[in-house]
Amino acid sequence: MLKMIRDQIRQRIQWRLTIYFVLILIPLLLTGWFSNKRSQELLLSETTARTESAMHALMDNIELVLQNVEELSAVLSTDTEMNDALAHAKRKLGPKDVMAFADLKHKLANFLSIHPMFSQIAVYHDHSNSVISTLHGVLPVDRADERIWLRQLLNGLGTGIVFIQPDERIGAGKPFGQAFGADSLAVVRAMDIYNPNRERHALIISLNMGRLQQYIRSVTPSPQAELHLYTADGKWVTGTAKQPESYKDYLTRAEANDQVLIQAASPYYGWTLTLAQPKRELFAQSYQLEYYAVFMIALSIVIALVMAYSIYTSIAAPMRKLARGMRAMTSGNLDVRLNSTRQDEFGIVTHLFNHMASQQQHLIHDHYEQSLRLANTELKLLQSQIHPHFLYNTLDSIYWMAQHAEAEDISEMVLHLSRFFRLSLSKGKDVITVKDCLEHLHAYIRIQQIRFLDLFHMEYDIEPRAEELPLVKLLVQPIVENAIIHGLEKSSQQAEMLLRIVARVEEDTEGRRLTIRVIDSGTGMTEDMRAQLQAELSAVLRQPTEHGVVASDRTGAGYGLRNVAARIRLNYGQNANIHIDSVWGGGTTVTLVLPLSEPYVGRQIEDRSRTAG
Repeated sequence: MLKMIRDQIRQRIQWRLTIYFVLILIPLLLTGWFSNKRSQELLLSETTARTESAMHALMDNIELVLQNVEELSAVLSTDTEMNDALAHAKRKLGPKDVMAFADLKHKLANFLSIHPMFSQIAVYHDHSNSVISTLHGVLPVDRADERIWLRQLLNGLGTGIVFIQPDERIGAGKPFGQAFGADSLAVVRAMDIYNPNRERHALIISLNMGRLQQYIRSVTPSPQAELHLYTADGKWVTGTAKQPESYKDYLTRAEANDQVLIQAASPYYGWTLTLAQPKRELFAQSYQLEYYAVFMIALSIVIALVMAYSIYTSIAAPMRKLARGMRAMTSGNLDVRLNSTRQDEFGIVTHLFNHMASQQQHLIHDHYEQSLRLANTELKLLQSQIHPHFLYNTLDSIYWMAQHAEAEDISEMVLHLSRFFRLSLSKGKDVITVKDCLEHLHAYIRIQQIRFLDLFHMEYDIEPRAEELPLVKLLVQPIVENAIIHGLEKSSQQAEMLLRIVARVEEDTEGRRLTIRVIDSGTGMTEDMRAQLQAELSAVLRQPTEHGVVASDRTGAGYGLRNVAARIRLNYGQNANIHIDSVWGGGTTVTLVLPLSEPYVGRQIEDRSRTAG
């Protein structure tokens, strides 16, 4: 397969031109691809650095807010009045305790009004199992497991704080926010933190999530980006989108959706700010440039293909046309001419080719005419040297002398020889009918039969409509002579031979043609001998003037057949043919194919004969 592709590329200039143009584009393609990838990397790096800087700044602000919340919660936790009110309140609240709790709520409300990061403040009173909330008033904590959970939490905190989500369930009970009145993320710490003998009262401060979201949205780079805030233990605080299932699921989903992940962590509290931004949004402008580059690359390829085809049409196509013309001329078609209206170098070359073909045709035609005139002159000279009447009278005298001496064989041979000479001269005509040709051939064959003591027999199979067709004189006789010589004379076996002559008029899409076959049952030829002789005849058919009529080598078994091949090519055109079929020990068949559609068949041959005479 690869070899076939390589051969096609080597044989077609169009393929090479196309490949060369595409190869020129490859460095541009690689440069564009590398530049686009590099620009995306730089854009990602710069965007990541810029976003990380903004997120770290935001994380620092959030950390300051958390530190402020922790400090304010410490102030409230150590407030003497609040701790005294909680300490003096009994398990069962009396009017005095209720008034004290009302004052406590009022104080918490005043504190809340000047600190916008708090959404509400609540205090859990362990003695009465109730919560004093700025938003809900006094709420009872009825369930024992909820109270136990809070006491255990406070015992583990010491003087520290803990962040609890309102939807976090307390054991198997209610959510934390519903049980203790928290409506958002809450900061929980013990009251009176510096008193080692403190009671298990708790301070619960709910953070204002709206403020935190404002901070977060201020650094969100795009509408499709998601920014989420998580505590140190992975609890979701707030974000620009709905709460993910979990922190791990959020990271997995971001990677699966081909998003850029950027994180900023709080060094003190361990909180994490996580940004997930789609790459398609981050590289939106880069993708536009990439689409533009792809379009330009595709356009360049199309232009390259069009240019390759245009150059092929303007350069390679005329060269191929010229090559076809040269091949046609090499095969013997001297009538080939190339049409061209171009005025450039290719037009000049085409014009010179046509001029060369015309000159070559004229030279060959003149050479052939000269050779034909020479042959006719030699024949006329021979005819003039042997006067026909003198020849006929002499042969007639020999015939009657043989009859008088009762030498029948001699008289018959002289009679047929006389007919042979008379028909050979044919009143100076070069073209006779098939019927006259067979009559002349029969005289020759009868002479040979007498010579070889009737060792071969003749059969004629002539189609009636072929008898009156014109035929160049002495075309079949050399073939018959060749069959007799090689079938009998050079045969070591003296077996009888059958010689058949078949003539048919055949028609097909290529036109009418006369087919003459000379079939003998002689010794035949080997395949190598047949192939060599056929190759010689094919060469004569291609270049008749170099091999046939004027050939200087007039010896050898194939001279007669070569002469016949040259004459039919010169007289019947390039569609004429001679073909040999032979089997060693099985005889030989020589077939002449003579087109009848050539305009010069017969008439022009006679015209040349009269001109030469």
